[in-house]
Amino acid sequence: MNTIAIVGAGLIGSSFGLAVRKAGFDGRILGVSSANALQAAISAGAVDEAASLEEACQSADLLYLSQPVDRILITIQTIAPLVKSGTFVTDAGSTKGAIVKRAGELLPDKSFLGGHPMAGKETRGAGAADASLFCSRPYILTPSGHPHSPHENEFRELLRLMGAIVTDLDANEHDKAVAFTSHLPQLLS
Repeated sequence: MNTIAIVGAGLIGSSFGLAVRKAGFDGRILGVSSANALQAAISAGAVDEAASLEEACQSADLLYLSQPVDRILITIQTIAPLVKSGTFVTDAGSTKGAIVKRAGELLPDKSFLGGHPMAGKETRGAGAADASLFCSRPYILTPSGHPHSPHENEFRELLRLMGAIVTDLDANEHDKAVAFTSHLPQLLS
């Protein structure tokens, strides 16, 4: 894997960029986000350079979608005709059912693996990014029958090197579990 593109250079995306560097990735890290978010991510060392979504789709071996769920759904639709063959696509959305379904419909011949790092902070943005954010934290992956990519194995190894506790779970089971352990307590508070 030579190039990673992070779409959404906020807390999670920028922490991912810092974490892959710490884990030993020495390739290019592109950032796709707003101008302010990209400047903050570049300043933090989370991404090397800014790119358009089209450039990222044509250059990246790994496309990491770290936006809010509604934006990820739109981005999947946008990248469907753009992403090059062989690119491994994953996301960091907090719910998986709709994302995995949309990827199945629009990226059926691409390598896609849904993901959800069970990590975060009370602060947002690249300025709060932390290379250790995923360390000793669950990182749920939701396999869905998409074509396998050798970059998936590299991605799983990067997660391991970051110190994440990787678990595979069905997308719907993930959503049920997260509803009770995360979303419900937030609503109650």
